[in-house]
Amino acid sequence: MQVLITGEQGFIGKNLGVRLNESEEFSILSFTRDDSIDTLQEKISQSDAIVHLAGVNRPENNSEFKTINFGLTESICQVIREVGREIPLILASSTQAKLDNPYGKSKYAAEVLVEELSLETGSPVAVYQLPGVFGRWCKPNYNSVVATFCNNIANNLPIKINDSHKQLTLVYIDDVITDILRLLNHKYIGFCRPIIKPEYSISLGDLARQIESFKENGNTSIFENSNYGFNSALYSTYLSYLPSNNLQ
Repeated sequence: MQVLITGEQGFIGKNLGVRLNESEEFSILSFTRDDSIDTLQEKISQSDAIVHLAGVNRPENNSEFKTINFGLTESICQVIREVGREIPLILASSTQAKLDNPYGKSKYAAEVLVEELSLETGSPVAVYQLPGVFGRWCKPNYNSVVATFCNNIANNLPIKINDSHKQLTLVYIDDVITDILRLLNHKYIGFCRPIIKPEYSISLGDLARQIESFKENGNTSIFENSNYGFNSALYSTYLSYLPSNNLQ
């Protein structure tokens, strides 16, 4: 199966690429920021499925929300129509699509486009409204507090907490990739909104304390409370931000 990934160089894209390359059943085509929009026709024509991960959430100019989050999705939908065959499309959206802000509006608009594509052409379309995703290769000091806390605590840098009681909703990158692979391996019909499980909830203060306990106690702190699955995933994430000399 030829899988076209947009945003392959990003956090989710890198993790998905590694998993797909572990299997002989998949080969990868990619569309990145460096590619011209003119190459979409050829790449989509060669694809058996598309995983659309490309997007921006902190652009220098708000116009990029429309250009990338909406515009690229619009181009993908148009090319699928022109190709004239049903190509499964998986879109990584965000729970912020429910919010009235420029980013949320652009993600919601992209969701509407792909749903219309499915209704009009019969192409299978899946939309993930993802909460915060954490795991290895997530960029710190950008849009993931887990990545920032893990990186800064692992490297003896300060962290900032404005509201220690603020609740976060999180999913682990490995669970996200496993579910995407499930869709790629099993034909689905029409339009669907799969949900990543398990989903974790934790306060900012508890998140910081748990990561700090990894630094102080190592993996023994994983077993300090009943939330083993989350702590194990968080510990694995924390290890990925340690300086390389600490891993020897």
